[in-house]
Amino acid sequence: MNLQFEQWIKAQNFPEEALSLIEEGINCYKIGAYRASFLMSYYFFLKVLKHRLERARDSKPDSIDQKTWYGLLTKIQDDSIWDQSVFETTQWREADGRSKVYLINSDLREDMVYWRRKRNDCAHSKDNIISYPHVEAFWLFIQSNLSKFIVNGGREGLLNKIEKHFDPKYTKPGQDHSFIIEQIPLVVQSNEISNLLKDIDTILEDQSTFLYIDDKDDVYYAFWKDIAFSTNKEINESFIKFITSDMDFFVEFITVYPEKLLSCANNEELIRLFWKEEFFKRGVRGSDEFWNLAITLLNNKLIPEEEVDTFVRKLSMKGSRRELTSEQITILRQYGFFKHIREFLFIDDRLTQLHNGYNNANSNASLIIFYLENEDLDDKVVARLNSLLYSLRFGTFLNKFEIFIEKNPNFSKLFKESVERQNLTLAPIFQEEDEDEDIQDDE
Repeated sequence: MNLQFEQWIKAQNFPEEALSLIEEGINCYKIGAYRASFLMSYYFFLKVLKHRLERARDSKPDSIDQKTWYGLLTKIQDDSIWDQSVFETTQWREADGRSKVYLINSDLREDMVYWRRKRNDCAHSKDNIISYPHVEAFWLFIQSNLSKFIVNGGREGLLNKIEKHFDPKYTKPGQDHSFIIEQIPLVVQSNEISNLLKDIDTILEDQSTFLYIDDKDDVYYAFWKDIAFSTNKEINESFIKFITSDMDFFVEFITVYPEKLLSCANNEELIRLFWKEEFFKRGVRGSDEFWNLAITLLNNKLIPEEEVDTFVRKLSMKGSRRELTSEQITILRQYGFFKHIREFLFIDDRLTQLHNGYNNANSNASLIIFYLENEDLDDKVVARLNSLLYSLRFGTFLNKFEIFIEKNPNFSKLFKESVERQNLTLAPIFQEEDEDEDIQDDE
């Protein structure tokens, strides 16, 4: 009979000297020798830790001096004291409670004391009953926590692990990175995490492709997303501190994870500089999240009320309109978005200037069509367009406009009604349209 724990052991990669102990522990369990089973399981656990300490010979934890470290490595080679020496490493701690040796918290350190007492009960034949629940509970502890007993090589050790994890020469792309994120608050003090994130960013950006976190299908995007939205409060707050420490960082990350913008709202100076100076530069304006960020700024009143109109006017002139959704258009309309386009195109006589009207129409052809697609006609707009179209015979705007009226037959009807209402002479393009309809009727 294969136990679930037995199957788990076979799926792991433990050193041979440790495997022989746990195999004996499993066999003892199967025949009801639970004290022996617990002892073998306990020594298996310590053998794995011993192996990890030996492998970390050249990357000692920062909190341990060189003499103490080499003294420890010598002690764990002594068969008479190795187990006690390894156990003691689980209890060494800093003044703030962090483990000096492993990436574990205080709860796990206290758990080790409990299991040590159970080991003593087994080894010294004390009166306390040891049965299968104790063995199974310890096995569950092993399965849940053995992976956390990683020798803390310190800040530099973690950075080396990150560099190797994301280097395809050493690690297959897409491998789980959660263990790295879990180690971050264990390696440095909470007030140092934001600086550690800067170092991580430098490493990953240097070895990434051109897109880095902008590629949502890549490992770097997923890694930083898990940091940005970590359930660990220290990591989450440190991420905000990291990206708000510098405008370049802020633009780089907020345009990829726009949901974090409100978390940065307390930094009023940065937010103001962002929407006033950076928002219409290439880094933000060219991002996929440009409109989401703009709407977040507006809806959450991050822009002073008296300055909203100026900001929206810039949006109407400089934003990439092809990316707008119908929902976003509805929201922007509430802030006077189309009012500014109307003023720019139709109120300032831009399209009816004697010598530049045609050029202005061609250079703003997409903006004109965008306005007509989303706003109702009014007499002022009709008058300006009719005047422009009256003598227009070629050009980018005319081509786009012809396609537009072909797709929107009701537009021509409303346009003609407005022209008639204003006693204007209808532009030839609409007269030709009527003639075409008459020919089709005759046929």
